[in-house]
Amino acid sequence: PAHFIVQDILPKSWARISPELFSPPVLNAIPSPKLCEGSPLTLRCQTRLHPKRPALRLLFSFYKDGRTVQGRGQHPELHILAMEEGDSGLYWCEAAPEGGRVQKQSPQLEIMVQAPVSRPLLTLPHRIISPAVGDLVELFCEVQRGSPPVLYSFYFDGKLLGNLSAPHGGAASLLVPVKSEQDTGNYSCEAENSVSKERSEPRKISLKGMFGPPARL
Repeated sequence: PAHFIVQDILPKSWARISPELFSPPVLNAIPSPKLCEGSPLTLRCQTRLHPKRPALRLLFSFYKDGRTVQGRGQHPELHILAMEEGDSGLYWCEAAPEGGRVQKQSPQLEIMVQAPVSRPLLTLPHRIISPAVGDLVELFCEVQRGSPPVLYSFYFDGKLLGNLSAPHGGAASLLVPVKSEQDTGNYSCEAENSVSKERSEPRKISLKGMFGPPARL
């Protein structure tokens, strides 16, 4: 019977591991991954070429939350002139040699855009025509926009009554007991987040009518 001998005839050079053409990219945010609404942002996709392949041309692309923000191009940066709160999300970049099949992706980078709070509105959900001594008055403070968390502060004639936090945004309310005529006066609330602070228009509360006309400062 015939016998077959199988030999390794592959050239030794085939068994060598080819050098890495370029390092895995890293995405950097300039000036910071946390910024205020309206601020500019530059995303830079950084990588290093192998010393023996300095002439290798790379193409870069940028992505956010699974969507393409900027397709392949030779520029390793993405410039955004004015960031909005909706631009917050997970970003990453991809580098690939021109005409090659190798693609390398950067780790994801979370970008957080904080929006300032709007001027809060102080209202009375359960309106009482003639509050009496011993009644509880509910003060309701709300902003129309602003990145959470929002800290609400309530004031009576400029003096702090209490603080309430809204970790996920929304409104806050405070119960104020009417003990005597000394509890009638100008009430206001303040909203604050990491970007800005705003105070509501003061409102006057009296025993004859819960909310009087807006107080004049």
